[in-house]
Amino acid sequence: MRNAGEFSHVAIKLIKDAKPKKPPGGGRKENPITEYNKVNRMQHAGTLNNSLLSIKKDFQDSKNDRIKGNLPDLPEAISLYLKIDPVNLPLEDLRVFGVEVISELEEGFILGASADVTLHDLNIKIQNFISKKENKAAGLWEISYGVGWKPENILSPELYEEWPKIKDSDVFTIDLGIACLGTEIIPAYPNKLKLKNFEKSLQKWEKKREIAYNNWHRIAIERAEQIKSIVSKYKGNLIELYEGCSESTSQLPDSFTCRISISGKGLRDIVLNYPFCFDVAEVHDTGLPYFSDVEENEDETEELIITAPEAEAPYVCVIDSGIQERHILLRKAIHDISSKSWVDSPTQVSDGVKPSGHGTRVAGAILYPNGLPVLPKVTPVCWIQNARVLDDDNNLPRNLFPPRLLEEIVDYYYNGEGRTRIYNQSINSLFPCRLVHMSSWASSIDNISWNNDVLFIISGGNLDRYRPKKTSNQRLGIIDHHIAGRLYPEYLLEDSSRIADPGQSLQAVTVGSVALGEMKGIINSYASRTKPSAFSCSGLGIWNVIKPEIVEYGGDFAYDNSSPPSLTIQKDLSPELVRSTKFGGSMIGRDGIGTSFAAPKATHIVAQIASLFPNESTLLYRALLIQSAKWPDWAEKSPNKLNVIRHIGYGIPDIDRATRNSPYRITLITNGITYIKARQVHIYEIKIPEDVRNPAGDYDIRIDVTLSYKAQPRRTRRNKRRYLSTWLDWKTSKKNESMDAFLERVTELSDDEISTEDEVEASSMSWFIGEQERHGQIKGVSRSSGTLQKDWTIIKADEFTSGFCLAVIGHVGWNTEPDAKVPYSLTVSFEAIKKDIEIYSKIRIANEIQQRINIKIEAE
Repeated sequence: MRNAGEFSHVAIKLIKDAKPKKPPGGGRKENPITEYNKVNRMQHAGTLNNSLLSIKKDFQDSKNDRIKGNLPDLPEAISLYLKIDPVNLPLEDLRVFGVEVISELEEGFILGASADVTLHDLNIKIQNFISKKENKAAGLWEISYGVGWKPENILSPELYEEWPKIKDSDVFTIDLGIACLGTEIIPAYPNKLKLKNFEKSLQKWEKKREIAYNNWHRIAIERAEQIKSIVSKYKGNLIELYEGCSESTSQLPDSFTCRISISGKGLRDIVLNYPFCFDVAEVHDTGLPYFSDVEENEDETEELIITAPEAEAPYVCVIDSGIQERHILLRKAIHDISSKSWVDSPTQVSDGVKPSGHGTRVAGAILYPNGLPVLPKVTPVCWIQNARVLDDDNNLPRNLFPPRLLEEIVDYYYNGEGRTRIYNQSINSLFPCRLVHMSSWASSIDNISWNNDVLFIISGGNLDRYRPKKTSNQRLGIIDHHIAGRLYPEYLLEDSSRIADPGQSLQAVTVGSVALGEMKGIINSYASRTKPSAFSCSGLGIWNVIKPEIVEYGGDFAYDNSSPPSLTIQKDLSPELVRSTKFGGSMIGRDGIGTSFAAPKATHIVAQIASLFPNESTLLYRALLIQSAKWPDWAEKSPNKLNVIRHIGYGIPDIDRATRNSPYRITLITNGITYIKARQVHIYEIKIPEDVRNPAGDYDIRIDVTLSYKAQPRRTRRNKRRYLSTWLDWKTSKKNESMDAFLERVTELSDDEISTEDEVEASSMSWFIGEQERHGQIKGVSRSSGTLQKDWTIIKADEFTSGFCLAVIGHVGWNTEPDAKVPYSLTVSFEAIKKDIEIYSKIRIANEIQQRINIKIEAE
């Protein structure tokens, strides 16, 4: 690590690795419906059998109709719509019924498919249920033919809205999500304690696992060929096919995504009749930032000397519209030998967006986040790499499929000279993100982040002045809200104002925008400084994850007093940005606003962190970025803090807080990559010296904790616990709680559920967000929802014990293999908020002594 000065971050040491015990009695409470079915076996079995007869008849009728209509051949499989006990019948157990889970819906509803059109396995399970040989069928509440339910459950909202109006001759560009896990079952991992020849059993298990993975891969290839055939017969075009998995046997190819162009007739056939399709979305154009027609700035760069970044400075890839690489303010930092375009030819890397560029402005905001430096000599913090993916109209061409595109970009730069780990993507869909399944774009970011040590910083998306042309009410414009009587900032919390795809990605840091100035008079700004910009999309994200995580200064619109108002871009409300001079004009200007220009300011902070910690994981970079964020005063005083967190997430990051401390603040971090398995508990203890805990001082201490982890995604699932291979959360000791008491408490957890501590005891710390939606000061949101979990509280210093304890807890996701593990980084900060006690040196010395003691004990 490079020198961070006198107040550098301090290492926090793992002191105990414990396996949690199951709660007394074990197991879950049985659902009354499942219990009733067990008591009334014949009645429930009769209902299921009648459903099977009806399903088989409907399937045969549909098959005959296809033959008569001379429609393309489909795979021999029945679509099913099921309702199951969502707690006591695990999704994966449906495989023993011969049912493949195609899509998990809400409240126990499942889209499934059976390749056995006789439904033999289902019949056997029902007969076994009748004879009391097993009880699994009690948790299978309902089952019916899946065709009638499919449009509502697999179409994007805007496509579903258009569904009744689609004509056979209409042509659509569509992204299809295709499930491909089949019904292959990996047997339970051999029990070492119960087997005489464990090694032999393990070898057999590993062989069966390898066969299962090979079969999953084979199924994916078969279904890709099926889609190609269907698209071809409807005279469509397969634009791109992306398989969201690598060759690694540790990965489950649960789905693949393909982009097709097809007629309305072909689209209807796939949606209604192809049994393995779980997601259908029309391809969207990308959202744009806003530029003024009036240029007001004059260049003042004559005295500025810009040198090249240091040789070992981090590399940042700008995925955008290209960059004016010879720009006087940028050229020293451009790593031009790695520049590449995915639009037109590979060498056409220049920013062609009129009037003054987009990628050029983004690159400038990474290097100069606060505008043009006032110092006479500047050394940029990082090298900029230029990945051009937007055309001259600032659009992502439809032949560029984001999952494949991002995979190629990361492969090119991450494995290149700079080993690039930081990626700025100020590109979003025009539409709000969906809340059922992770999109192919967002899940590809999650999957790439899992496979590589990389971090994506992406913009949260913008509202336009008016609703985009040819779109539904899924994304209303600011003027549309005015006309409907919805005022700022309330309209930012409407569903149509939700963050844009792929901002819901669990691994990316999503950045919203706040205003940096204020105007009042004939022309007014919507927001005052640090309040959400009038165009900045809000959260929450998918599965109520806190999004955007942070905000930066992206500017604001001004409006006049006409009805409806006219929106303009004013110099006093806009960030100073580097402008492309390709089409004339000045090199800098205050004539552009948008979350596009907020995201790179956060990227600048990440680059600064990377320069201090070049050998650390990007999980730590992400943790320190979020750890540095704070709410402004207006947010702290707001009576509706749930709305605040939806607008600004964890707040505005700060480069000083991210990279260094002060006499009144200390940050402790994990060094290196720490891995944890499901059912493991990692315990950390931070020593709090007695002179900090002195009751006479009456000190208020703010505690901030951020956990940053990553896990492998599975796109067909619809909540965190099944989307992620393993999921984590964290808990801290209570006021005056001893280490032994804390250890006992945190290990008394279920092996796959979040904490069952429903009541917040008086001795608990009053966390701002809380580990459950009803626990914190903010109700309706949980810190445990995402892979980036921050919370904070303020306590009196005399309420500490000698050690502040923290546990990171691993939980079972979709990957039940005992050796499955995920990496994480952890940061903890203590701050004397009134600056009335210097705690940095006191806590640092106490914990360095403790670490030396631990090292000595380990050596002995």
